[in-house]
Amino acid sequence: MARKKTSKVRVNVKASISRRLRDVRQELFGEHGGPELARRLNLPARTWYNYETGVTVPAEVLLSFIDQTGANPVWLLSGEGNRYRREVEASSLTDLSPIQLIRRGLEKLEQQPGEATVVNPEQLSADPSSDFVAVSLVSLADLNNQTRATGHDHGHILAYRGWLPHPKETVAVRLDDDAMFPILPAGSVVAVDRSIVDVHRLQGKMVAASPDGVPMIRWLELTGRHLIFRPNVPSREHPLIPMEYDESAPTPVLGQVVWSWSCFNASDT
Repeated sequence: MARKKTSKVRVNVKASISRRLRDVRQELFGEHGGPELARRLNLPARTWYNYETGVTVPAEVLLSFIDQTGANPVWLLSGEGNRYRREVEASSLTDLSPIQLIRRGLEKLEQQPGEATVVNPEQLSADPSSDFVAVSLVSLADLNNQTRATGHDHGHILAYRGWLPHPKETVAVRLDDDAMFPILPAGSVVAVDRSIVDVHRLQGKMVAASPDGVPMIRWLELTGRHLIFRPNVPSREHPLIPMEYDESAPTPVLGQVVWSWSCFNASDT
């Protein structure tokens, strides 16, 4: 009897997690958004729908799901607390998932959760073998107008050198809107490698771009003869932006987002 009871409890727990996964997916990606979420998780759509119906979800998939959606792990596993990290009034490093810790470098780079560390370049060693580098912080408008050398710095962000393919060609930009929420809420900082602008290479990647002269951070999709700049969750406020692709014309892509510092704290609520 005890074994049967334990099995029933496990089934109920799995069903609850699957229901919460489905709730987040429907809220962020829509009723028919399973294939899009599956694509971001590098899964077949059928596999994702199996997870929504009660199939055991591997730990790495759960971690990736949390990273992609900003879901609160405590709520996801137990149903307690707030659904998203943005709604948590006080977060700490111990609250973050392992992928978030690794991906955003919160262990080494940030004094507070969700905030990039602003430094003076002189604070860093001139030794080129140093693990850290100071990345210029510029506005989106400056990124749109500037050449490789920037004269519009708003400080510098401390970054781990190993995360930046071309440190000398990389600048940091602070987001001023929620177009990429919940992955990147307003106030988050992204590192943009301005040497990577080939749209074929950037298919499906997050980029800095300036369609119609308006700088922004978006996902890039190349479909036939069109470029599509897509917010994380398209809405009336942040719609898809399509434009015809002409290889002979200057590219609207300003660079690839190669790293990010997500801002999940009370100031975002």
